[in-house]
Amino acid sequence: MKNGFTLVEVLVAVVILSIGILAVSQMTVMGMKTTAVINQRLYARTTMARLFEDLNTRPPDDSLVRDPDGPGDLDDDSIGDFAMTISDSLAKVSYQTLWNVADNIPEPGLKTIRLFVRWGPGDKYRLTSNLIMRM
Repeated sequence: MKNGFTLVEVLVAVVILSIGILAVSQMTVMGMKTTAVINQRLYARTTMARLFEDLNTRPPDDSLVRDPDGPGDLDDDSIGDFAMTISDSLAKVSYQTLWNVADNIPEPGLKTIRLFVRWGPGDKYRLTSNLIMRM
């Protein structure tokens, strides 16, 4: 009759336990990175919603929703008709908001405002949305 464990059995148990702890710690690190990206995206959506609401409440002849250069520039987010940078001190990320305005698109009497929010290293991440309003 044997009382206790051998040294080999204890070592095998320690190795199995160590592998399990290592796997859990790696999942924790990955979860923290994913949470940071999700929080940045959530803040970007909130930033876009604020800008959307601000522009939507302006009269059609306001200087921030007036088409300065004619139709046809809605798809270009490299240079917007208008731009604003918003910083999130908690996430240490700057969000650049741009918007382009085109009169008489999609039809006469309407104007389309295309909103862009960019953030991350080299503006890696982007969101886009359209606002259509009467002229």
